This record gives sequence, structure tokens and C-alpha cells, in this order.
Amino acid sequence: MSRKQPYTPCKLYVDGAEGIQVGDYITTAAGSAYLVQTLRVSRTRPERKHMQCLRWPMAQIPDDAKCYQLTWYAR
Repeated sequence: MSRKQPYTPCKLYVDGAEGIQVGDYITTAAGSAYLVQTLRVSRTRPERKHMQCLRWPMAQIPDDAKCYQLTWYAR
């Protein structure tokens, strides 16, 4: 499995993550991190957030940054 390059754009959506905002970070147990650049709430599923993100090096997340831990699940 290849790792994606840092600072490349990607799209994510997540159910939950109450309070997440542009400028927050999403991290995963596998060591990936994403900087949220845009955010919109689904009209049909208000719990679902659609985001445009940048892949981010975990080591470069500021100490005072707001982070959300994401757990991937199979569809």
C-alpha cells in the first residue's frame, strides 16, 4: 500500500465530529493526518460533514491544534 504525498488535496466525509471547523485536523490510528480546508453539512443527513482537506504530516500539527481522531470502517 502506497502512502499519499503530504500537502496533496483530498475529500473526506465523516458522520459525527461535532464542532469540527475549518483549520482543525483529523488524525487516524494509522498515522495519517488531514487539515480541514472547507466544510459543509449535508442537507439530507445533518450529522454528515463533507470536507476538502490537505494531507498533512503528523509531526507538523501544532501542539495547540484542535484534532479529531477518525476511525475507518469498511462499508
